[in-house]
Amino acid sequence: MANRVIGDIAKQEVREAMRGLSGAAAKAEAARWADLLKVKTSHIYKITKDLREGLRKPRADKGKRTYQLAEGTDVWTAAQLVIVDKLDPDHALQTVQLRNPQASLPSLEYFRQMLAEKGLGKKARRIGRRAYRQWEAEHPGEIFQVDVTALKVRWQDENTRRIHRIDGIDKNHPMQDESKIRVWQIMLVDDHSRRRFLRYVATRNITSRDMVRFECEAFDQLGVPKTLYTDNGSEFKGHHIQAEKLLNRFLEDMGGYRHQTHAPNNPQATGKVEGAHKWAEKMDRLIGLAVTEGQKLSIEDLNVIADRFCEHYNNQKHRATGQTPMERWHSKRIVVRKIERSVIESALLTQAFPAVLDASMTVACGKEIYKVPGVAPFVNFVGQKVQVLVPPSIDVILMALPDGSEYEIEKMLATADKAGEFRSTADSTAETLKKRLRATRKEEVKEIKTKQKQTGQIAPVPHVNTVVEIPVTNVTQFPQPEHVVSAEEVGKVVMLPTTPAVTHASGAGHIPEYEGKSIGYWEAVAEFADRFENMAEAKEFMLGLFPNMEGNVPSVEVDNAERSRHAVAQRMQLRRVS
Repeated sequence: MANRVIGDIAKQEVREAMRGLSGAAAKAEAARWADLLKVKTSHIYKITKDLREGLRKPRADKGKRTYQLAEGTDVWTAAQLVIVDKLDPDHALQTVQLRNPQASLPSLEYFRQMLAEKGLGKKARRIGRRAYRQWEAEHPGEIFQVDVTALKVRWQDENTRRIHRIDGIDKNHPMQDESKIRVWQIMLVDDHSRRRFLRYVATRNITSRDMVRFECEAFDQLGVPKTLYTDNGSEFKGHHIQAEKLLNRFLEDMGGYRHQTHAPNNPQATGKVEGAHKWAEKMDRLIGLAVTEGQKLSIEDLNVIADRFCEHYNNQKHRATGQTPMERWHSKRIVVRKIERSVIESALLTQAFPAVLDASMTVACGKEIYKVPGVAPFVNFVGQKVQVLVPPSIDVILMALPDGSEYEIEKMLATADKAGEFRSTADSTAETLKKRLRATRKEEVKEIKTKQKQTGQIAPVPHVNTVVEIPVTNVTQFPQPEHVVSAEEVGKVVMLPTTPAVTHASGAGHIPEYEGKSIGYWEAVAEFADRFENMAEAKEFMLGLFPNMEGNVPSVEVDNAERSRHAVAQRMQLRRVS
């Protein structure tokens, strides 16, 4: 039964009827009203929840719990391992118990329940969503939101450049036809006015270079914002970071320019552009209709259509602002900052090139050698490749380090230090960390050894000096059956070395008796030497089986001969005794 909308008068009557009721009486009255109003009983309970708060029976387990997630407790230590060190709850409990056998810990399920009650459960740790508040730029051109997404069914044929509709292809079922490449939509929204700018791009993977090209076109039409607000996608790295540095330099005297990303797992922060994506996907169905009916469209045609879509939207009244985006765009006096498109493209799309950071803290860029500061983090990457961008007519160098970080350093040609003015570089982070780790570990080992000498107690190490118990389960385990293959069964498949045939008692024919491998004189001496008083006795005995130390004899025959010698020696000894 679908819940209907209950009017204010009906709600008031329901609340008056349910006031003061509890238990069976409240249940019967709620069922009566649910039947009258054609809604679910749960809906009646929902609109009268505040009336019944004080009438509920207290929990049977009400009171202070045995375990509390409080600082200084063993449970807190286990929670630290889960949240900070990313251990699973079972491993966290096992680690705390191993390090402190007297630790007071709950069961695994109880521990998981405690974490969930505090908002630290498995799902919450995985999703990690953050609370947010709605906000809006003060004037047009202050903040642009930008995002990119791949269209689910739109593809371009590389051979004909026609746009196709292909369903059923996603990241789990990649496109098998290499001539088809995916179409992406890049959306820009002015945060204050909600004015939209849309472009379609056909590429296998959207890159930072594609994003910078889009922004060059968008900024040419709408101007350069003070802040570009995006998510943390890879398309906003690389060239995009270089573009941010250069744009900030170009517009330094006009308020600058910066690229800001929202916190991870917080898509609501760019809600305006996410809503614009949904609108664009809705409009894309019109494109799908045209493609289905046989119209030939290219990526250029899609962008002409995109302008029509945006022009229509930008001149429609927005439900949240009560104005059209274009009216709101022109509602305030602002300075639209623009840079000539040819200039901005040549600057922003300058190709970065790799260079090796020399131990002398320099990088060679063509014929020029530039100086790099001899401090962290640069000293951490000596001998490694870095990405360098040397813009013309700007006194800075943009350098991307292997860890993905970007730095703006002063453009300075490298020269040798004068004699007597040599300056050493700072220790790298790794070198400093190694020194500290070695020093603290040395002290820790010293304390462990001192404690071992005084008390005999050794530090526990899992599986080395501490047995990690295998958890006991209630699963019944049955012994695995064994089948020993006899020589007769082997003889049916492959011919074994033979001696005179032996007839089975069953009369089932002749089965050769296996005598083992054939060995020579020296192999026999080595294999049976431990049965003799000394090596000389072993050699002398083997000469009776291997004349002149030549030939091969089955190992079984050598074994039988040695056993016979031993049996004869025992009988002789018994005779002497008797």
